[in-house]
Amino acid sequence: MLEKLRNHKPTLVGIERYKKFAVCIPLLETEEGWSLLFEVRSSRIGRQPGDVCFPGGKVEEGETPQEAAVRETCEELLVEADQIEVIGPMDILVEDGGMLLYTFGAVLKDYRGTMSPAEVSQVFTVPLDYLLETEPELYFTTEYTVPDDNFPFDRIRGGRDYPWRKKREEMFFYTWKNWVIWGITARLLEAFLRVCQ
Repeated sequence: MLEKLRNHKPTLVGIERYKKFAVCIPLLETEEGWSLLFEVRSSRIGRQPGDVCFPGGKVEEGETPQEAAVRETCEELLVEADQIEVIGPMDILVEDGGMLLYTFGAVLKDYRGTMSPAEVSQVFTVPLDYLLETEPELYFTTEYTVPDDNFPFDRIRGGRDYPWRKKREEMFFYTWKNWVIWGITARLLEAFLRVCQ
């Protein structure tokens, strides 16, 4: 038993239950210098239609997060893998809802504005300098624990009056022209910009 403990490699508790996703944070050269490319999700998509996001999606069985990020970017922007130069892994977002989101900075080369209409309604770019110089608006949300009806309240101190913790979360908002970047995409963007500074 002691040998098992000595050889254990730490990981996230419950990681096997986490769904893994990966996104590219695409940089491309524009007239304004380096810019980041964003997508607007198609109205045909069931989750978060019309929201602004980075290209990406679920990590499939047998592929690495980087492979998934490149594959999804190719599918959504209708580009070839050799047009994507992965600079390297960025920060990983761990969501309480059971999601691990891997991010990769990448240079998108020879991009012609193509996109898959099934997934993307439009794309736009924002100059990196603008994003680095702009403080995002900051708001907060609060999440509460709501136990199921069959929860064994009689087995915990305080019963139904147990003082559950509230989770307060930062919510960033970036605005560029008519587009609003918020939610998970804004959290990933804020982390990426901290690396760039």
